[in-house]
Amino acid sequence: MILQLSQIKTSLDDGTAYACDKAVSALKLKKEHVLSQKLIRSSIDARRKDNIFFVSTAAIEVEDTIGERLLRKNISGLSELKPMQLPTIIKGDKLLENRPLVIGFGPAGMFAALLLAQNGYRPIVLERGASLSERVEAVENYWKGNKLDTNSNVQFGEGGAGTFSDGKLTTRINDPLCGYVLSEFVRHGAPEEILVKAKPHVGTDLLRGIVVSIRNEIIRLGGEVRFLSKAEGFKVSAGRISAVSVNGQEIAAEAVIAAIGHSARDTFEEISRSGASLIAKPFSVGARIEHLQISLRQICGT
Repeated sequence: MILQLSQIKTSLDDGTAYACDKAVSALKLKKEHVLSQKLIRSSIDARRKDNIFFVSTAAIEVEDTIGERLLRKNISGLSELKPMQLPTIIKGDKLLENRPLVIGFGPAGMFAALLLAQNGYRPIVLERGASLSERVEAVENYWKGNKLDTNSNVQFGEGGAGTFSDGKLTTRINDPLCGYVLSEFVRHGAPEEILVKAKPHVGTDLLRGIVVSIRNEIIRLGGEVRFLSKAEGFKVSAGRISAVSVNGQEIAAEAVIAAIGHSARDTFEEISRSGASLIAKPFSVGARIEHLQISLRQICGT
């Protein structure tokens, strides 16, 4: 059984190196009872400037009888760590006459193509922007001389908009697929610490190498990535996209994933004109209001 103990506090001087040993000590376990131990989450609590420390979660593997005994004690922060369960991939039972198409090579399109390739589907990726090296050159030309390439810029091109961010990998959702994504990043060159940090970060330069590595795996597994290939027209049959026009060529497909992000409004319009149905995705909007304290006092009458 694998137990996880959260809220383990260690000083900045100690770092997280002693978090697992501290967890073993807190659970009053003998060393011979610990089959394995591993740090699985860590963050910094800096709410008080005079008392900054690490807060970690450790995974401790013990025999089932010992784990069950500890769980019965209702120790604060202690629970059983269940293995990460990825959704079961249900493969189709019909033979595809044409390879699946993935439109867009940002994060969504990249991982859609990777998962398809890993399962033997040999996808064709259509990306309106350029490959990473050419895209970097186009963006630098814009920054230096205001020369905008409308298809290859900060928004469009290999890796999507995130290629020109600072490499943050943070999400507020608790989904096992997040673990899959981070594990793939590590497999393609990211540091293993992103699997532990509460707010993982790899940096732009390293992230770009990871993007190229994922592209190369897709190709190695039989997939194809076509740059400067904007989806310009869609043919719809029986309520489904059956073909996509790209650079004057019509590519037939029974399965199309449109991972085009939020900026490809012209592509959304083209899909709509083709007769395919578009369903708006619900989303939440937050607002932050800032004001002077004196204004608040006037409003509250204090």
